Amino acid sequence: MTILKRKISEKSEKSRGAVAVEFALVVPFLLLLVAGLIEFANVYNAQISVTQAAREAARSMAIHNNQGTAEAAAAAGAPGLDTAGFGYAFSPTACASGANIQVTIDYEADSLTGLFGDTITLTGVGAMRCGG
Repeated sequence: MTILKRKISEKSEKSRGAVAVEFALVVPFLLLLVAGLIEFANVYNAQISVTQAAREAARSMAIHNNQGTAEAAAAAGAPGLDTAGFGYAFSPTACASGANIQVTIDYEADSLTGLFGDTITLTGVGAMRCGG
């Protein structure tokens, strides 16, 4: 019986070492996967916010025909983002009744993990028919 117990304990010690090596090989890939998921979620959330801000700016421009009011509406439509970093492009610059207005917002989002660089450029586009 003692020889059998000794062989089992030797086998379990060897398998513990093998498990530790396998764990050390797999953990970096799992951490990279988790970091990638976190980064993707952060960028996706920022993209949704930038697109919403562009829609709000286009809506405000279509109703009020004022770029300052449209920029304020965009800032209100993007909570959680640093709206001072928004770059606006209005096409056309003034809203004529029956025409379409398109607002494009560019934004540099900060990276959480640095996997894809320090910043990521996001673009949101919104369009509305002028005059309501």
